Amino acid sequence: MSVKRSLVHAAAIVAVAVTATANSIGEITMRIPDETVPVGGMVQMKVRTTEVSPISGGRPSAAYNPSVFEGFAGFSLAAPDGEMAGAAVIDGNHVQIFYSGTSLLTANYPILTISLPVRADAISGSRTQFTLDPQSTFNYSTVGAVRARISPATVTVGGTTSITDVIPGEGVWPAGTVVTVRGTGFDARTSLNVNGASVNGFRVVGPTELRFQLVDTADVRGLRIVVKGSTNSTTYYSYMRGVTSAVSARTLLAKTEPIFSVRPRAVATFGPSGPLTGSQYMALALQNPNMADVKVRLSAYAANGTFVHRAVRTLASRHRLALTVSELLDGITPAADMHVVVSASAPIDAFSLRCDEATASLSPRLALESQQ
Repeated sequence: MSVKRSLVHAAAIVAVAVTATANSIGEITMRIPDETVPVGGMVQMKVRTTEVSPISGGRPSAAYNPSVFEGFAGFSLAAPDGEMAGAAVIDGNHVQIFYSGTSLLTANYPILTISLPVRADAISGSRTQFTLDPQSTFNYSTVGAVRARISPATVTVGGTTSITDVIPGEGVWPAGTVVTVRGTGFDARTSLNVNGASVNGFRVVGPTELRFQLVDTADVRGLRIVVKGSTNSTTYYSYMRGVTSAVSARTLLAKTEPIFSVRPRAVATFGPSGPLTGSQYMALALQNPNMADVKVRLSAYAANGTFVHRAVRTLASRHRLALTVSELLDGITPAADMHVVVSASAPIDAFSLRCDEATASLSPRLALESQQ
């Protein structure tokens, strides 16, 4: 049985077993494993539950030590038995994440990963802690929002080996597909282990790149990739780190990075939004996981099905965007009862966001098709 099939089976057990009430669950326990990362490398921090926990979303936040790290490189959410949509609002060295979805199982996957590049002038041998803010909350089963008691990670600057990216990082790919692992410190002594897919050996292309080939058709999102070097090893869970192709004129959305853990679709429907205040608006997050550019059509319809407007744009391979519905529809202001259909020439990732500039908060929403 595959890793993901085992997890789906476990999810069914969890769904039956969980009978918690708000009185019996005051908090959940989590841990972030220690990491070693070289100067100029990248580390993926992994937030894990200490036991199988039915978590369907949350509002975690974190900050990094700016003397060691130089930014947030990317985020991923685990959704082995469903879909998750999230948004990371970045403000300097602090990030506030909002996410929700249909996946409950955490099991062997980190519920959240945060990738951090290490400064080129970081001091080798230095250490720093990384954890989530104690005010972070997570949606536990039917209980609602609960806080987490978190064991922080110690990050040691050292070694030579790190992973910075995996391409492709999502999607179901056929046997024979070549997967590229980018990073640092790869050489003849490097070893590779991949959990979740059968692979046909690997080849070190150079100190910053190695490649392996899929033996069978496999979903590459969430593959656990372990690379061992001469002085340290690093573990990385694959996801697609999209390239931003457009930035919104709205302040909150402009500093928001969408987090996609959704099923790619050729057609996705969103809305209606319902009543919005003056500080609120709807946005769409789109990402193209394909190796070729995709033509995207956004069509707006009134509540009675009457066609209102259509806009067309091209989304380049591995690119993403998060724009207001108005920005995507050529300035048309959507009515509260309007719905938008996103259709693409090849399946893409898509979800909507209810944004509130006054409270600096976001509410991600999956496509209506995810409920079918």
